[in-house]
Order: sequence, then C-alpha cells, then structure tokens
Amino acid sequence: MATAAGFSSSPITASIYTVPAQNGVGPAVSIVLTTDDQSRKMQPQAGTNFTTVASGQGGVIYVDQTQTYQPIEGFGAAFTDSAAYLLNEVASPKSALTSTMSDLFTRNGNGIGLSFMRTPMGASDLARSQYSYDDNGGAADPTLANFSIAHDQADVIPIILQARQLNPQMKLMANPWSPPGWMKTSTSMVGGALQSSMYSPFAGYFVKYLQAYSAAGISVDYISLQNEPLFVPGNYPGMCMPPSPGGSCGAMASPTDQTTALRNYILPALSAASLTTKVLVYDHNWDAPTYPQSVLTDPTIQASAQVAGSAWHGYGGTPGVMSTLQNYFPLKANYETEHSGGTFVSDQVKADFEEITQVMRNSGRAYVKWSLALDQNLGPHTGGCGTCTPIVTVNSSSGAVTYGIEYYTMGHFSKYVLPGAVRIYSSNSDGLVSAAFLNSNGSKALMVYNDSTFVQPFQVQWGSESFAYTLPSLGGATFTWVGAQSGGYNISTAFQIQASSFNSTGGKNILGDNTTFGLQTENTLDLDGGYDVGFASDGDYAVYKNVDFGARVSSVNARMACNGNCNGALEFHLDSVSGTLVASVTIPSTAGWQNWNTATVPASSATGVHDLYVVFNAPPSGTSSLGNLNWFQFN
Repeated sequence: MATAAGFSSSPITASIYTVPAQNGVGPAVSIVLTTDDQSRKMQPQAGTNFTTVASGQGGVIYVDQTQTYQPIEGFGAAFTDSAAYLLNEVASPKSALTSTMSDLFTRNGNGIGLSFMRTPMGASDLARSQYSYDDNGGAADPTLANFSIAHDQADVIPIILQARQLNPQMKLMANPWSPPGWMKTSTSMVGGALQSSMYSPFAGYFVKYLQAYSAAGISVDYISLQNEPLFVPGNYPGMCMPPSPGGSCGAMASPTDQTTALRNYILPALSAASLTTKVLVYDHNWDAPTYPQSVLTDPTIQASAQVAGSAWHGYGGTPGVMSTLQNYFPLKANYETEHSGGTFVSDQVKADFEEITQVMRNSGRAYVKWSLALDQNLGPHTGGCGTCTPIVTVNSSSGAVTYGIEYYTMGHFSKYVLPGAVRIYSSNSDGLVSAAFLNSNGSKALMVYNDSTFVQPFQVQWGSESFAYTLPSLGGATFTWVGAQSGGYNISTAFQIQASSFNSTGGKNILGDNTTFGLQTENTLDLDGGYDVGFASDGDYAVYKNVDFGARVSSVNARMACNGNCNGALEFHLDSVSGTLVASVTIPSTAGWQNWNTATVPASSATGVHDLYVVFNAPPSGTSSLGNLNWFQFN
C-alpha cells in the first residue's frame, strides 16, 4: 500500500484556513515542519497566535499582503512514460494507486494538491523506449498521415485523466524531447537539428498532438517547442534548436531556429486550427538568459498574447535571472518547468527549500520537478539520467508505493498555496529566507526556511501583529492563517537588512539597450546562507520600502564581495535613485565573488521613515566589477 511517512495520523486539511481567533488574541496560526534529518516531514506542530505584543526575539520576517506580485499557477512534476507505466500498471494493490493519486493531486488528508504538471511529447530519457507519434519506420511523412498517440493511450492518458479528475484546476504543459527522426538532420530522435524543409511538418506535429489529446479529453494549457534546446544528448532523444538564425548548440550548427519556427510556423498553425494553447519559449537553464531574451525581442512574438513567457530549468545559473526577464518583458511570465532531485544532491531538503523559495521570490508562477514516479532503481529509463529521484517510488517487484523527501518539500508549497494565489511581500532575515502568498479564499501561507546551521528564533510581523517562532537548523516550516491585515510595517535600521529583501529592482538598462540583465539573487556562501544580490551593472538599483531611520544614523555597514577591478560605488539614496545621498561605499575587492568583507562608512541626512534606494554605480573612468551585496545595517 502507499505510505506517506512523517504525516500525523490526523489529517491536515483545508480546515487550517478557517481556525478562528480566540480570547481576544489575533488570528490562529497553523504550522507544519520539515527537518533536515527528515525525522519530521510536513509534521503538524503546536499552533500559535498573532498578538500585538512583539516578542523581541531574533530577526523579523515582515509580511505585507498589500504588496502583491505574480499569480501562482501551481507546483508539480512530469508524467513521464516511466511514471505513467509504474503508476498505471505496476502499483499494487489497486488501492495503492487510488491512495497515491489522491495524495498527489488532492489536498484531502495527506494530499499535497499538485496542480502544474508536464508531459513529454514522445520519449524522454525517462521512458522505456525511444518513440515519437509518427516514427513511420524512419520514412518521411510530411503530411503526418500516420500520426498516432496510441502509445499514450495505454498509460499516460489514463493517469493524466485521473489526475485532472482529482484536481480539475491542474494545468498541463507538453513539449517534445525530439520530433520524429525523419524531420531531423540526424534522421534519428537522438542528436541533430530540425531540417529547414521540416518547419511546416514540425508545426503540424503540435497541432495533431493537441487535437488528439483534446479528443481524448485532455486540454493542454502550455507547450514549449523543444526541451533543453541548447543541449544535444548522445544517448536519448534531443535536438539542437538555437534561438535565432545562424545559431548553434556548442560546436553544432543548426539550419533552423526557435524564433523562425515560432513566428512563422507554430503561431500561424495554432491560429489556423483555432487552438488556444499558450507557448513558452526556451525551456532550458537559467544560465543562458540571452536565449529567451532573443526570442521574445522579436516584435511578432512579443506582441502575441499566445506566447505566455519563458520556461526555465534549474541545472545551471540562478533563479534571480527570471526577475530581470520579467522587468524586460513585463507582459510575459516565467515558469520553472524542470529540476530533478537526485543522488547527486548532497542535501535535498536544503536544495529544495532554497530553490523553490527563490523561484517564488523571482516571479516564478510554477515550480515543476522531473519524474512524478520511478522505481527503486531510479528507472526504467533509456539513456540519460540514472540518478534522478522521483516524487514517489513504485517498487517494480512488489508494486508498493513510497514517498520521497521531495513529496514533502514540494508539499510545503503545493498544499497551502492554491492555484490563483498571488505572492505577497515578505522579507528575509539573517539566516532565514521566506516566501508568502495570499490565496483567493483570503488565507495566507508563509514558508520560512532556516538556511543556517544554528537554531534561529525570529518574529513574523504582519501589519501591526506578530508571532514568535524558532526553527531548527536547516529546517523549514509553512505557517497558515486567515484574517484581515491591520496596518503596515516599518523596518527598523536597528536590524540587519538582507539585500535579497528588496521590494523591487530596476536600472537604466532594464528597458533600454537590453545588454545587461540587472540585479539577480543567488545562493550565497557567506555565513548563515540565504541569497545575495549581484550581477550588477552601472545604474542598477534595489528598493527597500518603509525603512525607519529613527532620529538619526551615523554610519552604515555593507557586507560585500567582488572579484576583479572593484572600484565602483554602492550608494544609499532616500525615496528615489537621485534622492538625498545618505552614504556611499567604495566597493571593496575581496578576490572572489563569494569572499565577503564588511565595509563601514559614515552616513548622514536620514531621519524618519523613507523608501531606500541602493544603487550600484560604475566609476567615471569606465566599467568595473560592481560586486555582490549580502546585507547592510545602519548604526
């Protein structure tokens, strides 16, 4: 049978959203906790209440539901061929599948309510064989006369239909690892690029797929044109698809590109077939943001309401780049669509909480793991990843289903952040990172992770009310409550302000020449972990609202790191980028982007409450390295 170790025997259900305040104190707060040693996994803890009396312990996480950011569409994983087969044919007894599917796709009892799923169009590396929907014995079939989704009708379609029945809000994204081999320069699903003569059949392949799935009762919400288009694997399906004409994937040149395919073929084909499925560009790692920038800069693509935004993977770069893409293209959204856990991850609890939180803080509307299910040998698979870990494991001999740690780390978000929620402002604190959300039913969810190796006491301040809590080292908790926020917040300069707690960012290049990507957050190696802010160019800035300087300040400490010619300046201005200058710190050279040093300089002209603009400026003599900022504190 299916087992979800770590949950309390009493169900944790939607009733957490309706706990009333009692005895005149503020709203009741429900808490679930996961510890790094996995002795507690989404385990309900004793609740607490908001109060108007501050505890005075530890740092402060400020939550302000009047400041809203991106809508949230969901969290999930992929219906790979391997996952669908294991769930549909191997999970045993039949009650194991029923229980597991309920836990995955509802919020009843132990359910975590996955609501944004992905499915490969044909084989991926986590499949039992290499197949497309029109292999045709290797012979060309440009009219797609032999197109068929018969393969998916055995396992993939039944599992998707069951999931959507359990969670009607579930959104589905589909994309190919490779089109049929006869469309490609390699004449195989492995390697190669799309032939220049195959743009029209390629577009028709998507139309046929969407129509066939619709006939099977499944509407597909999003597609991307190619999984990981800059990587050409040697032993499983893949394809080179650079962003623009004349591009390449490393040393491999391609006669075709994503901009041409999308603008001239895919969008017209979808329109001609009256298909409303939206398109996500790119679908690869955070470390090549010029790819989606290039595609979305095309005027036709940028103007198309059917192009929803960019899809990202987590195997390189930092989630912070999504915020700068959002600044470039404010009408286009960002989705994290793949990052597998694996035996290659030294601490999965830490990796998940750090990354999912950072994705949410950087405009991500979805966070998607890789395979929903695998067996005890991390298969079956054909080539590719033999070390990727799933959300649930189905034993290939007994059919028993067990739940991995990623079920719980994902559940900290997916169970409590409902589709249609919006992210709201929350700050980080020394050693603590957070993400907060307002659900459409009025409930609030706050996820806080202790990124340090120390026990961390802290306060959560929501308007004029607060509560105190203490997190174990490397532990994460989700707090949920209902009620109306009363008042706002002021950040006292008595506390260290984490650079990653900004309310917004900007810069002279954000909507200008598009040659830089502006400020980004990234995991820091400094003491107490968390995220630093870096990748700065001249004129980039971060805004911190409601900073209370009190009667006066005399100096400021800035925790910085910089590698190279570091003679720029970090300036602190009141209320605008050109407002009153409070302090200017010469960016120190620390011989490394993660070698940290605290610089202290005099500060003046600041009293009372202001919005603080922290501006990175290059010297008049030209560009220089402008460094990373972890935190600052006025004295």
